[in-house]
Amino acid sequence: MADPSTHEVGRIRAYFGEASWRPSAGRGLLVAERRRLVEQVVREMLATPLPQLTVCDVGCGSGADLERWRSLGVTEERIFGTELVRARADEARRALPGATIESVDGFQLPFADASFDLVTASLVLSTIRDGDNRRQLASEMWRVTRAGGILAIYDFTIRKPWNRNVVAIRRAELAGALGRPLATHRLAPFLPLLDFALKLPFPLRSALLGVLPRTHRLWVWQRPPQALRKT
Repeated sequence: MADPSTHEVGRIRAYFGEASWRPSAGRGLLVAERRRLVEQVVREMLATPLPQLTVCDVGCGSGADLERWRSLGVTEERIFGTELVRARADEARRALPGATIESVDGFQLPFADASFDLVTASLVLSTIRDGDNRRQLASEMWRVTRAGGILAIYDFTIRKPWNRNVVAIRRAELAGALGRPLATHRLAPFLPLLDFALKLPFPLRSALLGVLPRTHRLWVWQRPPQALRKT
């Protein structure tokens, strides 16, 4: 009997092969907002200096977020990523030749337990429609997070109704797999409305941005320092 995850992997690869996302001012603003908050969380919660940080971005795409960590001082040999779509993994390897970018074929991570100070996933779980596979990947991300390390998951809680390739991610589902998050941050208004708002004169733009509902969340967990100690 075929492994159900094989079908899910094939569907995700086909989705990314067909999908296209046009650059926009709103999209750039959302990316900057997310990165700024994750960086703030790392600086506040981890005592490890950035050059000594070990980072893994799950579903790293072409490596843009990992390049950002490199620009902040994380050395390439401490940068890791995984990617289902091989062409995107190849792009990440070209961008970060000293990093470790693993092409994967499922929802297990090819790393040892407690490998990383920071594990991130941005708009990854929502692309996995099968709940068992989502929970497996979430558990794998927690497994490779070091004691005292941070797991940060960014995704949307309201999906575009016309996009049936994705699912909205719920806090309760994540809590079931990972426990209650240490922090939850509301981010990112609906992108088409954000793009519209950014075209308005400043007073109107500011007023609209203040009332737009936030459709995305950043959930943060910190593994207890004693979690992996042997007794």
